[in-house]
Amino acid sequence: MVSPGEPAAAHAARSERIVAVVVTYNRLDLLPQTLAGIACGQLVPHTVVIINNASTDGTSDYLDSLRNELNTDIVHLPQNVGGAGGFAVGIDRALARHQADLVWVMDDDTEPTANTLSEAYRAWADYSPVRSERPVFVASKVVWDDGRDHPMNTMRTMFAAGKERTQKAAAVGARPIRSASFVSVLLDAAAMRATELPLADFFIWNDDFEYTTRLAHHGNAIATEKSVALHHTKTFGTTDANPGPRFYNDVRNKLWVFCARRTLSPLEKLLYGGSTARLWASTLLRTSDKKTYTGYFLKGVRDAARGYRSNDQVLADVYDLETVNSSQRQRSHRSDSAAFSLLMSVYAKDKAHQLKDALRSNTEAQSLRPDEVVLVEDGPLSAELSAVLDEFEASASMPVKRLALPQNFGLAAALREGLDACAHDIVARADADDISLPHRFDVQIPLIANCTYDVVGSAMNEFLTDPEVVESVRSAPSHPRTISSTFATRNPMLHPTVVFRKSAVLAVGSYTEVPGAEDYWLWVRMNKAGFIFGNVQEPLVAYRVTEAYARRGGLVAFSKDYEVQRRLYNGGALSKLQWARNITVRSVYRFVPEYVRKKIFRAVTRGKTAVVQREGDRG
Repeated sequence: MVSPGEPAAAHAARSERIVAVVVTYNRLDLLPQTLAGIACGQLVPHTVVIINNASTDGTSDYLDSLRNELNTDIVHLPQNVGGAGGFAVGIDRALARHQADLVWVMDDDTEPTANTLSEAYRAWADYSPVRSERPVFVASKVVWDDGRDHPMNTMRTMFAAGKERTQKAAAVGARPIRSASFVSVLLDAAAMRATELPLADFFIWNDDFEYTTRLAHHGNAIATEKSVALHHTKTFGTTDANPGPRFYNDVRNKLWVFCARRTLSPLEKLLYGGSTARLWASTLLRTSDKKTYTGYFLKGVRDAARGYRSNDQVLADVYDLETVNSSQRQRSHRSDSAAFSLLMSVYAKDKAHQLKDALRSNTEAQSLRPDEVVLVEDGPLSAELSAVLDEFEASASMPVKRLALPQNFGLAAALREGLDACAHDIVARADADDISLPHRFDVQIPLIANCTYDVVGSAMNEFLTDPEVVESVRSAPSHPRTISSTFATRNPMLHPTVVFRKSAVLAVGSYTEVPGAEDYWLWVRMNKAGFIFGNVQEPLVAYRVTEAYARRGGLVAFSKDYEVQRRLYNGGALSKLQWARNITVRSVYRFVPEYVRKKIFRAVTRGKTAVVQREGDRG
């Protein structure tokens, strides 16, 4: 976290790893200006990835002989795959090879000024004390050679941004936006890891629009006037009036965004689509070469209907993307160490005696104890809760790290901060009011350490006040294929029971805020990335269910369901039919009487009688 008054540059130099990505094609006259601008900044990135898109003007020789103070990673592609393909490669390399925390993207006709990166970083870092609430990207103010705002790269203020979002942006000298161009934009790598790379088949035009609207669909994005970059286009203005052959790319790519992608809401598609249709009509009416431009338009419509190719197809024999195979690459380089961290979050409404019992059950009472405990204090705590933590820290037989957040940010934010602080790759989760059975970690840790699973959970006992009195057993599917197929309908992983690989969670962007379902959205992304899930059929956690069935019903619970299903649909995890089915089922479940809901829930998650009896006799 940024300390009050600490210079952004000093903080970045110490913690965040910033990687710049520059894509170039036949602009040897401008590329040196771009690199000089980066090198002369108040804040200089750790690495500059330069993608040479098969230039034929001497750029290759220039880059091979380049000697300056920048730490550069130069990639010569064997063929020109356009700006879209170049940025897909460059971003992939920044995320996979250089483990970026932030990625600063720009074209080769961009010239950064002294404050471009430092002010963009400052706006990002000062937006919130916790990373999960910071902007998914910060766009710079882009000007032409003479200092005028460049109309090609002046981002519109977000429509209906709302008072809170507008005020938070204004507090860092910015305004909320919905999209940005690849002419100096600072991107949060965690948000980038949570989605796919830019789509290489766009080749040129609108790839940045699609990618940034995708990133900002469920996050905040801002533009700051304090971060200034120059865009050295040949003329001042937009290319709408006379786009030439690129009119074809504009038509095809915009139709892909509006019809084949899920980066925009229905209202946004209507607004952006209407604006785009007017521009196309204006271009066709104003041009003196109507036959040629009509041909561009019809070809764009035809090719849009054929659909876009995957990045693997477009980049075959050009570049082997690494982020798409992150699960396999991670598994081949893992340590067999069984050392693990225990991660817990505590907030003001937790009860002191329950917290004390939870801490003991997950540490001193375990047959296999954690190697460290990470406790996140999610906002100010009561004196009683603080006393429990103080006593535990003083008496614990293992190292204890405590992270105090200045206010209550929610479970997703707390776990993301805590996960970053965990020293070990294996991390066990536990809630502050539940009880882990004494052999829980003895069972689960070896299943992660020997690489059987990337995430492993278990069944759990439900209790009201006494964990020895089991009300019911919530079962969970155990086979990886069954778990994988279940994600489309419900969450098969019980969050209070899980143990996982930190590296696997970070590979897909860590925890993000989805009210009541931050774990579900995380697991779906990990499943899509190829990570392996498992569940132990035996209950290893006693879960407190007081008032839980009441909380599972009503409009508030359904609104959370709707948001989760929207995330899954927008993220490509659900088809329209699956989305409609899930919403229908959940609307019925959330609004039936509580006693009916209780019966339905227990029927779906009921454990076997033998398991219930064995757990009832334990202890």
